[in-house]
Amino acid sequence: MRVNFGGIVHVSTVDWYGKVAMVIFFRGCPFRCPYCQNYALLKGENFVDAETIEAEIKKAKKFVSAVVFSGGEPLTQLEQIKRLANFAKSLGLLVGVETNGYYPGQLKELIDERVIDKIFLDVKAPLSPEKYEKVAGISDGDAVALVRRSLEVCKNFDMEVRTTIFKGLIFDGDDIRAIAEEVSSYGEIPYILQQGRPEQGWSEELKQYGPPSREELLELGKIAKEYLKNVRIRTKELGEELV
Repeated sequence: MRVNFGGIVHVSTVDWYGKVAMVIFFRGCPFRCPYCQNYALLKGENFVDAETIEAEIKKAKKFVSAVVFSGGEPLTQLEQIKRLANFAKSLGLLVGVETNGYYPGQLKELIDERVIDKIFLDVKAPLSPEKYEKVAGISDGDAVALVRRSLEVCKNFDMEVRTTIFKGLIFDGDDIRAIAEEVSSYGEIPYILQQGRPEQGWSEELKQYGPPSREELLELGKIAKEYLKNVRIRTKELGEELV
């Protein structure tokens, strides 16, 4: 089996709260978010044998407790995820998937087949088509419905919802209120507000604003806390903090 491979971070302490994880990146994504820091992975090909990645997972086993599949959008390569997830679990490692929620059917398969342990779901904006398509950089009338379906599919699973905050794009308290209120309708789900780093993305327009401050994220976190109990912020300066 071949994998359209984007790269590996062999040891990460930020992708899975409380775990040391290896992060494996896959190429391909249906979104074109203007802030994407992994924009080089959105298209193109770099195929490697699955055995090559399995060998890297095996080498990392003594240093990590989990493997996280990211991208791009990893669920564009479902069978490859299944194979690598099963291999990681055979070594006693936990498995997580970072996803934009565009593929609820694939998420359901992974849950039903018990090959993953945690889902990190990006909810990029309030779930209204106009706003969502702007933030996701697409014109796709299905995106909002698919993200909602992913929330429904995962609501009884171990899931964390994330929103990345960027000035000039997604920074309004009303936006966070709308997201948190909708997420709360699926249960008591942990919600993370991440500090967007526009200098790492491809949008020159966003770079003029700079990243939101920790204090600004805290204020947005307090709004989200009106609807969800477990709200955290994530900054470059201090890592992850409970609001």
